[in-house]
Amino acid sequence: VFGKAPGTTTLFAVDRNENVIADLDIQVIHDLDRLRQSIRTLVPAGGSIDVTSVAGAIVLHGSVASATDAENLRRLASRFVGENEEVINQLKVTEPNQVNLRVRISEISRTAIKQFGFNFDILEGDFRFTSGSTFLNNPNALAGLNPFTLSGNPAGVALMNGGTLGALTISSLVDALEEIGLAKTLAEPNLTALSGETASFLAGGEFPIPVSQDNNAITVEFKEFGVSLSFTPTLISQNRISMKVRPEVSQLTTAGSVTVNGINIPALTTRRAETTVELASGQSFAIAGLLQEDFQDTVRQFPYLADIPILGELFKSEEFRRNESELVIIVTPYVVQPMASRDVPLPSDPLTRSQPRSNLNRAPTAALPRAVPVPAPATAARKAQLGAARFLFD
Repeated sequence: VFGKAPGTTTLFAVDRNENVIADLDIQVIHDLDRLRQSIRTLVPAGGSIDVTSVAGAIVLHGSVASATDAENLRRLASRFVGENEEVINQLKVTEPNQVNLRVRISEISRTAIKQFGFNFDILEGDFRFTSGSTFLNNPNALAGLNPFTLSGNPAGVALMNGGTLGALTISSLVDALEEIGLAKTLAEPNLTALSGETASFLAGGEFPIPVSQDNNAITVEFKEFGVSLSFTPTLISQNRISMKVRPEVSQLTTAGSVTVNGINIPALTTRRAETTVELASGQSFAIAGLLQEDFQDTVRQFPYLADIPILGELFKSEEFRRNESELVIIVTPYVVQPMASRDVPLPSDPLTRSQPRSNLNRAPTAALPRAVPVPAPATAARKAQLGAARFLFD
C-alpha cells in the first residue's frame, strides 16, 4: 500500500471464501521524523521545537531565538507538504522582535558651506560620506565664533578657531552645522514596527487636484506633499537588522504648474531615496547627495522714475540669487521591547539645567539616567560655585 496524500482510509481484505483476513485503519501522514532531523540540523537549539500533522497540514510548535529562525523553519517545513497543503507556524520568538527607527532629515546649505570652506569627503558614490579628515579648510572664516569641543577622541580635528572635533557622529556634525546656521532640520520622526511589517510617517499636507470625469463632472483628488518616510525592518539575529527605507521630501512649486479651466494646479519638487541596508542596533547610516537649486531674480525700482525711457535704468537695480541645498537623511535603528508604564520617562521629570532636554539622551533607554552631583575632592578646599551646576550621569 502506497500513500499518495495525507489522510485516513480503511483497508478491508477477504479470501476466496469471503472470510475477513484484514481490517485495518490506515493513516497517511508526513515524514515527521525526517523533518525533525532536518530541524535539528538547521537550528542548533531545535530541541524545543516539535512538529505535528493535522488535517493534511504541518504544524510547528515551540520557540525560537529570532524571527529569521522562524522563517527558515517555515520554509523548511513547506518542502515536506504538497502544493495544496500548508504549514501552520505557531513558533514563538523569545527575543524582542520590534525595531524603533530614529530618522533625522536635514537640509544643509551648500552655498554657505562653500563660503565657509567646508568640504565633505565623498566615499563610494553619493550615498555615503565621512568626516574623518579635516573638513574645515578655512578656520579663519569662523573666527568670530566661540570655540567648543564635541565629545570623543581628544586627538580630533581642528574645528572653529581652536575647538576640537573627536569621534564625531553624523548627527553631531549636523548639530554643529545648525548651531552656525548652515543646516535646518526638517523632521525627526520616531517610528516603531514589528519585524517584517511596514511603518510610515508624513509631516506635511495634501493639495487638491481636479479630475475630469464622465458627463462633464469634476472630482477632486488629494496628493500628499511634505516629509514622508516608510520603512520595513527585518530582524536577522539578536543584534542585526535588515531594513528597507524610503524617505521623501516634496514641496509645492509654481515651476511646472498647469492651469485647467482657470484653476491653477501647482507642481511638486521631490527628492526621494530608497535603499535596503543591514546594520547593528544603534548604528547609523546617512543618505546624502540629494541636491536642489533655487534661482531668484529681484528687481528694485523707484515708482514712476524707473519708467522714464533710458534714464529710468538709473533708478532701478536687479539682483540675481542662486541658492544650493543638500538633503541629508540620517537613519538609526534600535531593537526595542515594551516596558512598564512606570518606567517611561516623562518631560516633567527633573533634568539638569545645563543641557537642553532634546540633547540629553538621544538613544532610547529603559529610563533616563539620574543626575548625581559631582563630589568635591577630599584634599581640595571648598570654593564658591561659579556658573551652572555640573552633574555626572551613570
